[in-house]
Amino acid sequence: MKQRLCAQVIMAIVVSGLAPVHAWAEAIVIGPVSKSPLSGSAPGGTSTLDVKTLAPDAFATTSANQWALGGLVFYERSDEACYIGTLRTSLNGRHTAETTSNKSTRPPCTGKNVHDKQTIKFNKADHVIQSIQVCTTDKKKKDDKIKGAEIWAVRVGQNGTLFEASLSDKFRRPNCERWREKVSCPSNQIAIGIEATWGDGGFAGVRLRCKAVGTME
Repeated sequence: MKQRLCAQVIMAIVVSGLAPVHAWAEAIVIGPVSKSPLSGSAPGGTSTLDVKTLAPDAFATTSANQWALGGLVFYERSDEACYIGTLRTSLNGRHTAETTSNKSTRPPCTGKNVHDKQTIKFNKADHVIQSIQVCTTDKKKKDDKIKGAEIWAVRVGQNGTLFEASLSDKFRRPNCERWREKVSCPSNQIAIGIEATWGDGGFAGVRLRCKAVGTME
């Protein structure tokens, strides 16, 4: 009897040890998309980049509604802010600020080599973007361009609860003349993408695209 009980205890320990535990596995984004105010200027054009439009998770460990915005990538060509990309982070803790970005380009970057890469991101799987502030050249609206940006994190806890976080990341290029308004998702939402504005100088502003956080049923 004692031997059987010991065997059952050992088996339970082995099984529990094999089962992976992910504290945020049940968190998902839910509901309609809302937008933050604009940080930067709005010369006329817009491009939308959501992390869910990236290639699916090759190992099928993360569903489409478990991705959020974990970082941004900026390139230039001939001093024009003509490339911007999104980095995705999974809410179940399996992927952190993946380097493959969903991108948008404007001339002269389109179809050309780009340079001066700047990446801002969080390296913790439970930290995602909730606020952003861009710096521009402060030129006429049609010629204004992004020359810097800073992002702030919110921490996604168990059961989709959001907590304040102290993480931020930023970059600043030469000719960063004016830091624009810091903008945020609503207090109960996180960023799942961006809407980038552009003009003759390239990308000039960013709005966050946001969703609420819930749990899987």
